[in-house]
Amino acid sequence: AHLSLRRSENMILLTIRDEGPGIPQAQIDAVFGSFVRLEQSRNRQTGGLGLGLTIARNIARAAGGEISLSNNPGGGLLTQLRLPLAA
Repeated sequence: AHLSLRRSENMILLTIRDEGPGIPQAQIDAVFGSFVRLEQSRNRQTGGLGLGLTIARNIARAAGGEISLSNNPGGGLLTQLRLPLAA
């Protein structure tokens, strides 16, 4: 994965870009739902409840920020976390 952190006058932007297969475009918003797992091999026995992105989005929004996902045109997933800087 490739990470970058940028700061503007009033916010920080953390970008994570991986080199995996990405997420089907039609499911990008759905993965933020509670108990959603796209990978069928994952279950309660093998790990994960499908809550990680729900929790991350709720924390980001509670802090006045946002988290977003998109497929990178060159392959992989692009995750961006935007958070306001403290005044």
